[in-house]
Amino acid sequence: MMHLDLAQNPNVCRAARLRHLYQFITGIAKQVHQRDRRNEDRIILDNNSEYQKNLQELFPCGPEKWTHVTEAKMGRVEKGLRRWMDLPTKADYGTELGLRPPVYTGQTTEVAKQQVHYKLIPELSSLRYAVEEWRNAWKIKITWQSVTVEGLKKSLTDLHCHVRLAAIATCALGAVHRPQEELAASETALYGRGWEVEPVPPELQPLLLSALSDPVKRVQIAAAVCQYAMGASNPHAQDILRNVLHQDTSGMGADSWVAAQCLALEGEATQAVVERLLSQHFLSEAPADQDQAATLLSNISSKTTLVRSRLSEELNCGNWRTRVLACNTLSQLKCQINKDLSNKLSHLMWNDWSSVVRQAAAQALGRLNLGSDLHDELIVKLDEGPASRRVEALVLIGQLKIMTIKLLPAFLRCLVDDFVVVRKQACFTAASLMLKDEIIMEQLIDLMHNDTSCDVKVVAINALGKIGCLTPALEELLLWALHHEEEPRVRIAACEALKTLGVKGPELQLILQERFVLEPNPQVHRHIEAMLKSYGYSLEGDKGMVYRITDQVQQLCSKNIITEKVLLLEELTQLQQHQRRLLGQEGQPEASVMSALLQERFTALKHLSTRSLSASKDGQDKQYTTAHMSGWTLKDD
Repeated sequence: MMHLDLAQNPNVCRAARLRHLYQFITGIAKQVHQRDRRNEDRIILDNNSEYQKNLQELFPCGPEKWTHVTEAKMGRVEKGLRRWMDLPTKADYGTELGLRPPVYTGQTTEVAKQQVHYKLIPELSSLRYAVEEWRNAWKIKITWQSVTVEGLKKSLTDLHCHVRLAAIATCALGAVHRPQEELAASETALYGRGWEVEPVPPELQPLLLSALSDPVKRVQIAAAVCQYAMGASNPHAQDILRNVLHQDTSGMGADSWVAAQCLALEGEATQAVVERLLSQHFLSEAPADQDQAATLLSNISSKTTLVRSRLSEELNCGNWRTRVLACNTLSQLKCQINKDLSNKLSHLMWNDWSSVVRQAAAQALGRLNLGSDLHDELIVKLDEGPASRRVEALVLIGQLKIMTIKLLPAFLRCLVDDFVVVRKQACFTAASLMLKDEIIMEQLIDLMHNDTSCDVKVVAINALGKIGCLTPALEELLLWALHHEEEPRVRIAACEALKTLGVKGPELQLILQERFVLEPNPQVHRHIEAMLKSYGYSLEGDKGMVYRITDQVQQLCSKNIITEKVLLLEELTQLQQHQRRLLGQEGQPEASVMSALLQERFTALKHLSTRSLSASKDGQDKQYTTAHMSGWTLKDD
């Protein structure tokens, strides 16, 4: 075995060092950081490889050359970096120190602390939203998780007002986000519910309380909000927030919005608070603000009638969106509803031009325990009202999803109403309510089969398909409609209903294949083709029937038969003119005479065409049989 001395071959030595260094450069192995300054001249990788740096010597040399004290013990700070004189060389840790090389994995051996699972206090959700929106409005971006108590102390006593403001907002945000530790099941049974964390550290509370008297008004407002977030409201903080409400001339300021929320959460129901909540509810475009304002208005409505009165005024607004919001908010109130308000909601339910407002008013009446009056009024409208009122009542029944025993007879009468629009809306309502009553199903089937309006037939078929109650009689009628109905829309509706109900079988396959060949309407043809493909049926069907139909059409369109028909028409025209000359210009020939003559001529022509057809058919049948047995297809002459 040949021994290669790397020291005697500098080129090979350099190549080996480059190969070892390649592992570090290309990322195959990563360097492990060394905190010990004694290992600064070494490169230790995570695959236990170690390299010695060839660094330039310091000049002048350090004191460790002539003393016994090491540089690490002296704590001397070294400035600058030493230049590499050559590439690093591979070092042998075991040869140098006689020890086993350590395992450099780059991973800490410390055991990770178990995460404490906690949840936010649900009672503070409204206050949490108020503080977060107020902080976002003032663009305060400090995160409360990254601050320290010492840092907050320093910031609360800072000379600059914006630093104090940010520190107070951070404390308020941390207070509303304080966690509640979740205990295990055994600990919960032993100690009860989980303990709550202090909203703010005790050493910060005096500083936050003294901030209520800060010379800067904005810092005072932040301190007052922080007191409410901590659950430690006091008269001084209340006075500050009330002054903010009275001084806000625009009615849409961020400070007045958070002040109204804090005061409303404390149960204050003054006019200023109510007006500010209403302005935010109706003027803000943020759905979250509208929900927050509606919730707070609902909470304080039990303490004052001002909320109900102001919302009743908004029902007269010209904007339909405002009327919808007013109806939805009224339905959430916790106070008594007077007769005037119920009459107003009833008037909007029947007379408002917007269908959304009518629906919102009807839902508000139902949520306010006024459903009995609404129910009786619906029965009256269905029985005695004009057609337009019956349609509106049917629309409301479908939107409210109600059907009672008292409503059912009036609803059944709408299915056989004289007006088409009423019958159509009754079908729509039955489909939206998914009514599977036997009487209603019979009425819909009767409309599908016997109604004079094709629009009603289409709507009835769609309703039956949506309800999804398949019976043998319904399946037979749908197949008949697909095969024999003259209106293309009805055939399309029958095709879609059969697909929705999942009807399958050889009878459906035969009808689809036949209609696929004979269907003249392109839209119906596309629906039938899609249904055949979805079911995996063949598109060709019975070719023999196609050949027979084609042959019969060709024979009926032959030259002899067409000539006889033309001659018959000419003869009838001449005969009619001759009778007119005999009876005078004003006289008309008797219908019985003309009918008898036409019947006689037609019978003679029919016998003639039948003989010619039978003679040609025998020859065509023989030819078709021969071609079918031999596998060839007939071609037109």
